[in-house]
Amino acid sequence: MPRLAIKIVGAQGQGVNSVGEMCAKGLKRSGYCVFGYREYMSLIRGGHSSYQLDISAEPVRSSVTSVDIVVTFNHHGIEKNLRDLKKGGILLHQTPQWKFRNADDQAFIAEQGIRLIELPTEAILKKLKAKPILGNVLITAAVWSLLGQSQEQLHALVREQFGHKKDLLDLNLACIAEGFAACNSIAPGVTLALPKADLQWKDHLLITGSQAMGLGLIHAGCRLFAGYPMTPSSPLLTFIADMQNETKMVVKQAEDEITAAQMMTGAMHMGTRAATATSGGGFDLMTETLSLTGVTETPAVFIIAQRPGPGTGLPTWTAQGDLLLAVGSGHGEFPRLVLAVSDAQDAFDLMPQAFNFAEEFQIPVIVLTDKHAAEALFTQPSFDQKRAVLKRGRLVTDPKELEKLASADRYDPAAPDGISKRWLPGSEAATYLAQGYEHAPDGSFDETPANARAQMEKRLKKMEALKKTLPEPLYIGPKNPETLIVSWGSNRGVILDVLESSACKKRSIGYLHYQYLWPLRTEAFEMLSRTAKRTVFVECNHGGQLASLLKLACGRDVTQRILTFDGRPFFYEELCDRILSVLQS
Repeated sequence: MPRLAIKIVGAQGQGVNSVGEMCAKGLKRSGYCVFGYREYMSLIRGGHSSYQLDISAEPVRSSVTSVDIVVTFNHHGIEKNLRDLKKGGILLHQTPQWKFRNADDQAFIAEQGIRLIELPTEAILKKLKAKPILGNVLITAAVWSLLGQSQEQLHALVREQFGHKKDLLDLNLACIAEGFAACNSIAPGVTLALPKADLQWKDHLLITGSQAMGLGLIHAGCRLFAGYPMTPSSPLLTFIADMQNETKMVVKQAEDEITAAQMMTGAMHMGTRAATATSGGGFDLMTETLSLTGVTETPAVFIIAQRPGPGTGLPTWTAQGDLLLAVGSGHGEFPRLVLAVSDAQDAFDLMPQAFNFAEEFQIPVIVLTDKHAAEALFTQPSFDQKRAVLKRGRLVTDPKELEKLASADRYDPAAPDGISKRWLPGSEAATYLAQGYEHAPDGSFDETPANARAQMEKRLKKMEALKKTLPEPLYIGPKNPETLIVSWGSNRGVILDVLESSACKKRSIGYLHYQYLWPLRTEAFEMLSRTAKRTVFVECNHGGQLASLLKLACGRDVTQRILTFDGRPFFYEELCDRILSVLQS
């Protein structure tokens, strides 16, 4: 597709994100689809970070490795990110009188035709008697000028934010004028042409995956959210907390992950829809509570925002290494559902499904996201707020039905599909015990072998019933593809972009995308992989964890895998090259 990419780089705390977000908002309103990708080190301040925007008039769902403009706040960005520029690219920097003394850098600039623009930020701010923070607007204006956009579009953005503060508004407008004037003076006629705008994007949302998931939780009827800050789940906690006054949701920052999980479980036991979110290390602490929900058959919703491990690993980077953790965590054998979101649409749509499955089957549901999906910026159509249906399964609330209940109905081994009746504490009904020991049908302690077998079989019967209700994975492509690509999670966006490239459009390629990862529906995979000449798994982990689970589930052993595990997602050119390499092998 025709696309243009901008990379803003600098030290954390310098305003890299604010420039990226302002540019993204303005470009979307001008009729462009924008995809935003952030990189930052695990330092509060000072670490090198970047905010990249890929821009197109067509759908864009991924990032490229070579960009058209690098905008750098400091000299480190000049040194670190010069080679991120493609041929004919622009380096916009604000380091006074910077000289390229490295011969390799000089050769790269000459060979690639890189255009260098030094923005005199300090001098302009001094002239305007403006504080350094106004430099963000000045830089944004310079970028806007290089993109051939009008000053009036930026004026509208700053008026929205500072219209109630006249002095600050006037300074912002002056910075915009100076930014345009500086570019026209220093680099007259230097612009990068954007593709022709498509105004369909103008009214779309501009939203991160975490914000979309937060809206999905609200839409699902979640009334309590408990968590402990841990990147990359923290943006979800922050968003939910910011919405607390509007939603009246109870939001608790617990003292640790164990407490957060138990708050959620207690609320769900009492009939309140609740969720908790963490990352892999935090989920390790939650797994005893996860097992408790398994034996008490309490609905539960756990969200794991994945990052590389083991240990602290790479806390601000992305991975898909926790799939096997989600499937196998907790002691003993008990049913659970594992699903994964891939983008903003999934993050919204799958949250009501997570709660419905948790309540219908009285099981824990584990929702996987990752740093890339959680923090990427999506240009998103408005969400359908009427489609979701509330399903509470065999929850008994009718007073007449409550009177008929016996204590042994709660964990009745003869219940259809292992799903027994459930009622809430405090109901005018028989009393049962909900506790962590193996139990008789009424929940009382029972260690006898016959009862142990009956209760284990009761609980695990749910897995077969659950599997039958799950949808097959999403499939895009010809009926009998020569090549089948199989993947999950945030890889979907870049795979779809690659498959729409001219090189791949000429090939017979199908794409099977899994949202529901355990238990696995394997019918479509078995049929397509048996007829395809090659099947290729694309995953952000070292071992090909989905490939391993599918082998376990249906015996199909597929050896061709495209994997990355360095904390970065797949970039467009990288994945395109690796897929074409596999096709030619």
